Amino acid sequence: MTPGGPHCGVFFVKRFKDCLAALVPYYDDHGSNATLIFTIHGEVFTDHRTVKWNLRRLARLFCVDLESARQEMAGFLHYSQGLPLPLSPSLVLVPLKTRTAVGKNDGCHGYFNPSAVVSFAASGNGKSRSSILLPGDHLLPCLYRPGTVQKRLRDGAIALERHRTALLIPGEPAGPDCKNILEGLARAFLSGLKKDNSGQSPPPER
Repeated sequence: MTPGGPHCGVFFVKRFKDCLAALVPYYDDHGSNATLIFTIHGEVFTDHRTVKWNLRRLARLFCVDLESARQEMAGFLHYSQGLPLPLSPSLVLVPLKTRTAVGKNDGCHGYFNPSAVVSFAASGNGKSRSSILLPGDHLLPCLYRPGTVQKRLRDGAIALERHRTALLIPGEPAGPDCKNILEGLARAFLSGLKKDNSGQSPPPER
């Protein structure tokens, strides 16, 4: 993993904003709350700031008000927890629980780019119920069931398509980027997803 350094600030965020796969919280060697930054090229960077800080800085670069984006998605998707956050015509981030936080405000959700998810499957490793594979063979634990992961990623793709459509000039085609994102998401859905034994839709997870 490549360290971000204590003074990289906005420059560091700009470096990965167009190739982001995930922002994932972790505790560094000193027990501090920090961020692992995964890219679509399979790289991993560490940053001493929190996921919350990186997410806000990223939103600022894309001129997105996160609170407004959440309110809009809540009205569109008809739920209020775990909402996807469209940041640009080619990037939406989906919150998925990746750890149990030690501190009250440490945060336990990573933010994933659905188009960067290679695959996901059920997992019985500790508290994790799923595992999520990112480029570079990075396998991350997730505390949600595969069915919940699938729904969150699917809603992220829907939210991104809606965001792109809202930005399009009437009559202008959407272009190949969104098609590639949806095709990549479809591949992830088909790569080893296992249904719950009950065969029923799982209740919402937080």
